This record gives sequence, C-alpha cells and structure tokens, in this order.
Amino acid sequence: MSVQGVKLDTSITRAISLAEEIANNDDLLTELLIRLPIKSSVKFKSVSKHWLSLISNPHFSVRLSLVPRLTAGLFLRNVDSTEYDFINLASSSPRAPFKLLTLGDESSQIMVLQSCNGLLLCCSLKAQEFARFLDFNFFENYYVFNPTTKKYKMLPPLPARTGVFRAVPGIFLAFDPSKSPHYKVICVRSIYDSLEDTRFEMLIYSSKTGGWQVSVNTFLGPFSLTLLGGVYWNGAIHWINFWQKSLYLDVEEEEVREMPMPPIPDGYEDRIFCYFGESGGHLHLVEIYNNLSVLFNVFEMEKDYSKWFVKYQVDLRGIATAYPEMLFRNYVNPDSFRYSILCLVREEYDDDSYVVLHLSKKAIRYNLKEKTFETLHQFAPSGSKIRDKFAIQYIWSDAFQHIESLACVW
Repeated sequence: MSVQGVKLDTSITRAISLAEEIANNDDLLTELLIRLPIKSSVKFKSVSKHWLSLISNPHFSVRLSLVPRLTAGLFLRNVDSTEYDFINLASSSPRAPFKLLTLGDESSQIMVLQSCNGLLLCCSLKAQEFARFLDFNFFENYYVFNPTTKKYKMLPPLPARTGVFRAVPGIFLAFDPSKSPHYKVICVRSIYDSLEDTRFEMLIYSSKTGGWQVSVNTFLGPFSLTLLGGVYWNGAIHWINFWQKSLYLDVEEEEVREMPMPPIPDGYEDRIFCYFGESGGHLHLVEIYNNLSVLFNVFEMEKDYSKWFVKYQVDLRGIATAYPEMLFRNYVNPDSFRYSILCLVREEYDDDSYVVLHLSKKAIRYNLKEKTFETLHQFAPSGSKIRDKFAIQYIWSDAFQHIESLACVW
C-alpha cells in the first residue's frame, strides 16, 4: 500500500507541476483559453491578477478572433418599444445580453444602428425625438458597445461645420478583429447642397487615435442619397439603394465606388430588397419581386466585385404548408405570402447554413441544404389579436447579429 501511495503522490505531484507549468506559460495558457467558450474567458478573469491581465490584453482578443465564432443570436429592434427582442441561435440557451440599453444615460433612449463582428454601434436621442430616429441629424451621442463584456465607449462629438445646415445620411462601424484590435467609425455628411448633385465628406473616427479626422476624399451623390444597409464586408462598408446606384466604401483607401447589382426583372423600375447582410465572410442579397414568393434565389458577391452569383435556391413551400398563417390572401394579391428574412447565417460547414425567417408571432430556422425547418422563437403577444395573427414586426434591417467577443472598445 505504501508503494502504491508513493506512486499516487508522485502522479499528483507531476500533475500539479504540469498545471503550474501551463499556468506560468502565457503562450500555452492563451492557446488553451481561446478554445473555451467566450463566457468562460470572462469568468476566468477573476482567477488571478495574472489571468485578468492576460485575458484583458488586446493580443489575447486578436488571437481569439482567429478562432471561428458562430452567430449566437439576433437582437431585434422594435420601433414600437424601447426594449429589444432576442432570438437565441446557439445550442445552449443563454440569457439575452440586454433588453433595454442605457449605457449610463438614463435620460436618453439608446438605439442599435449596426452590428459588426461582435461590436454594436449605438446612438442616443431624446425620448421626444424617438419617433424620428431614422433621421441621423437628431442623434445626440454615438457609442461602440460590446454586449459580451458590457463595456462601451462614447465617441467624441462630431466636428462642427459652420454655415449651412449639413445633413448626415448615415454613420457606420468598420471592425475586423482578425486584422486589427482597433475599429473605425465613418460618418457621411453633406458639404454642398444643390438640386442635382451634392458633395459628401467622410469623417473617420479611429479607436487607435481616439479622434475624428476629415478624409481628404469626397464623393458626389444625389441630394436624396440613401445609405441603406451599412454592411461591413471585405474591408468595405456596403450600401444598397432602391432608386439610385448602390455604393461601397473601401475603408483603408477612403474611396467610394459603385457596387454592381443583379439586373432588375422586366416590368419593374425599382428594386425590392428582402435581405442584405454578411455572415462568415460572405455578402448576401435577396430580391423578391413576386408578392414575396416562396421560391427565390440568394445571391452572393464575388470577392473582386465582378458579379453576384446564385449561392442558394430557396423553396419555402414546406413551411407554407406547415404554417398556413404564412399565406395571406386579399383582393389585390390572392396568393401572397407574409414573412420576412431576418438573417442568413453561414456556418463552419456549409451544409449547416440556414436562414432565420419571421412569420407572425414566431421565428423559423430553415436549413438551406436539407430544406428542413424548426421553430426557433415565439414572440410575446402585442395585445392586439389582429396584429398578432397577421403582422410582421421585424425585417432584416431591424435584426443585428450577436457574436460573442472580448474585443476592447477603449
């Protein structure tokens, strides 16, 4: 027994020695920690000052970004409420990171404008101006917020311009943690107004410098320029447009270029966008021109912007059969389908990729390969039976991807 006891004591001693060796080797410890769930890393900050310093270091966040992270959920912005719905897309059932945003400003409503690789771009505006939130000129402050760590940064005020009132068509976040721990925020603002063309300038905030800089480059656009989408992909911010040219901004070059688009079908003058977004390093577009048909194509953009190609062919007839409330008949459109596309999620293995659809009162996951589907989420009743039966509360521009991240916001 004593011999066995000696062997046991020796094994324990070796295990302790190995654990201490790992704990004291930052490179090895980092390789182990980055493979754990993000929330574990957050908890492990309390193990010791050494672990807190290691996990809080921007280098750790960069290494963490090289490990593929799946979309964990969707925040849904409701224009009729100050609270956010949250659809869980992970295998586990984590609590929603938030329902109501304040970010230290209890007097103003905080609203999400864009999600980008784990960070959220938010703005605040006074409660009485909430109904006019689509006008960027009524926003007070801008924030970059990490919902995983609950840390945020209020950006400094935009540089003022004297003279004529200047319109702000939009403000957008650019962040690629695989390339840099720093992010940029780009504000587009008009500097000259005319009935034909307007010149726009770009103000760029960098978390590396902590301040706004006016880009030397400007671009021309119509007075009524609409920058819809603001999707960051391939080192650029992309905007689609119903009536005018669609554009993208190369963030490094600070240059705006025209983005090619698929042809509009015969018989239509304007585009009908049903989805525009990025997932897993891919840019997707869905246009449906036939009363929200249950048969449509998902386009993907080539990396060199040479063309859009059909990535998926979608058939929702099975869902329409299982959920008859999806069919909406009226005198104008006797066979119209009522649904919206909230998000297309590309998984590590493409066979697992799926679309999140919103029907009345529920969200559905539709597998793009197997064409199978399941109910993901039931929305809380609104208080109106008619609205709960027929209404679609959210569209793609109301949905923001939640990707767990330890990125610093400074």
